[in-house]
Amino acid sequence: MTNQPNGSAAGFLEADGFLPIFDAVDAMVKATNIHISGVTRLGGGLVAVAILGQLADVEEAIEIGVQCATAAGGEKVRSVIFAAPSHAVSVLAQDPMVLDGM
Repeated sequence: MTNQPNGSAAGFLEADGFLPIFDAVDAMVKATNIHISGVTRLGGGLVAVAILGQLADVEEAIEIGVQCATAAGGEKVRSVIFAAPSHAVSVLAQDPMVLDGM
């Protein structure tokens, strides 16, 4: 039950600080056909970016993002991909700023 078309996916990438995330975002959007829906602070210095797109694009973007964030000095880089995300995950992916209210 999502607003996403079939074959869509959501991905999240988190790292220590904004610089690794900015580097990852730049590389992901240049190399793949994905939508960046937002960047948010998670606390403890962690920053996350949410992306949406077709599953193959999201998988490729996350792989690129992890490599770039790690190369940019991100010591803690983690990611997750949801193929056909649930409604709750889809809401978070579309507006990651809702995490700021938690």
